[in-house]
Amino acid sequence: MNRRNKQKFLKVLANNFYMLKKIAKYIPDYFVFKLLHGVAYGFLDYSGTLFSFYLLNTVSDGGDFAKAVIIIGLMAIFQIVFCAFDKWFRNLKDPIKRQTMHYRMHKELFEKSLTLDLSCFDDPQFYNDFVWAMNESDKRAMAVLDETGMLIHKIVGSVSIFTLLFSVEPIIAVVLLASSLITVACNLVGNKLSFEHSKETNPLWRKKSYINRVYHLADYAKELRVANADSLLVNEYDDNNEKIIETDVRYGKKYFLYYGLGWNTIGTITMFAILLYMVFGLKSGRIDVGTFAATTGVVWKIRWILTSLAEHLTKFPQHSLFIEKYLEFTRFEPEIKGDGQKIPDFKSLEFKNVSFSYEFSSHPKYKFHDEDYEKTHETLQVTEALHNINLKIEKGEKIAIVGYNGAGKTTLIKLIMRLYDVTEGEILYNGINIKEFDPIAYREKIGTVFQDFKIFATSVAHNVMNGDYFEEKDLDTVNKALDMADFTNRKNSLPEGINTHLTREFNDKGTNLSGGESQKVAIARVFANDYPIVIMDEPSSALDPMAEYNLNQSILKNTDNKTVIFISHRL
Repeated sequence: MNRRNKQKFLKVLANNFYMLKKIAKYIPDYFVFKLLHGVAYGFLDYSGTLFSFYLLNTVSDGGDFAKAVIIIGLMAIFQIVFCAFDKWFRNLKDPIKRQTMHYRMHKELFEKSLTLDLSCFDDPQFYNDFVWAMNESDKRAMAVLDETGMLIHKIVGSVSIFTLLFSVEPIIAVVLLASSLITVACNLVGNKLSFEHSKETNPLWRKKSYINRVYHLADYAKELRVANADSLLVNEYDDNNEKIIETDVRYGKKYFLYYGLGWNTIGTITMFAILLYMVFGLKSGRIDVGTFAATTGVVWKIRWILTSLAEHLTKFPQHSLFIEKYLEFTRFEPEIKGDGQKIPDFKSLEFKNVSFSYEFSSHPKYKFHDEDYEKTHETLQVTEALHNINLKIEKGEKIAIVGYNGAGKTTLIKLIMRLYDVTEGEILYNGINIKEFDPIAYREKIGTVFQDFKIFATSVAHNVMNGDYFEEKDLDTVNKALDMADFTNRKNSLPEGINTHLTREFNDKGTNLSGGESQKVAIARVFANDYPIVIMDEPSSALDPMAEYNLNQSILKNTDNKTVIFISHRL
């Protein structure tokens, strides 16, 4: 077990308490109900045991019929009331609140993901951890609350029943308690193994998920049918599946050692030793038949409760390990940030002795407020993409940057937009280093059509406006932008015009555009907003010559007072 996975008790407590506070903040009524639910379940266990104890003693002692009827009646009423509450809670309250928690936590992670430096996604280990945190966040939050509710349930039940058992047979009570402590120790080791198991298989499951996506996404359908990619993916899938099975078998043996031969064997031996002790007590006359029957039932009940209590207690360290993954993102501090200086109207953009290298590392490049969790950055490979670039672009200029594939043209765009920071030199906006500005506010000055643009599964209008579309205010803007991008004829042929959904991902009546048509929609985005700087990265790569000519003329016509940067690999 590595040092990072060894947790102190206070850290386990703090992590789980943090998640409980988050649940109490987002769904406070459910939080209270869940705790009350645990208390009610604890009293249900105790009342059932007490019922059996008194009823059997009443019958064996020759007690009157009326007393037995009263005991049965009270238990029946309690069971009816509790079961009604339990069904209402599980079927009406629980599903809705879990979905609410899922929504709130994932939305929080979506927002946090936008603050991550783009360089983080170049790191496979970081990406694995990010996907892990995204998949586990709400599940672990609700698991912590579930465990807390169950813990309350078992504590209330075990303390009540244990008190009853201790008053009847103190020796048995002590033996059961010792057995439970051994169970706790076995489960602690087992839960750490579970975390390591999940950590080791997470990259394998991510690869498996990728292959699944390739087979059901339309983007890959043609290549799979005309190329030999299918055999490659199947081989990868088979190999990946074998690795998952091998890992499961390896950890399964360890689980068997700690769970099967550990607490299960000890618990079973303890129980049968107690039964032998009770049988000798019955034979010697020290215990009557009613007490024997009632006490035996209590022993089985409390053994189950104490074992369950031990299991739930040992789940909290495991949850803490997963919560730590989640906290790594909430503590994240991006390297690309600014001091919020007001951004003036654009006059010039200048590169001064700019060089940039991509760094591929074995550790994610994120840092934490808590120094205990700061990671080191171990560089494995450095690839220089740009070297000593000097360039000045004035307001209103139209320039073209032409170069072969891999020459660093797109990297230049990423530096202009400050998706990456320069390795050497500086980029000046009106003579001010762009590092002085808030990166989000700075990027709002730049309209960009990326070479690998993306069309979203929503309407044409929402795609053009990047999601912020309000029909009454933006209708004319969208139409004009599409006309400027030479999309007029295709727009007029769409079944619902600019409200037509693109792709059939979520809408059976959606429309799939060609590559060139999709590119025009992406280009319309820069016409829909008043950007002082417009960057076109291979804007006509998917267009035919006539469409390319019309687009270029439209760009020149509609960007008179704007600075335009064309990126291309051909003159």
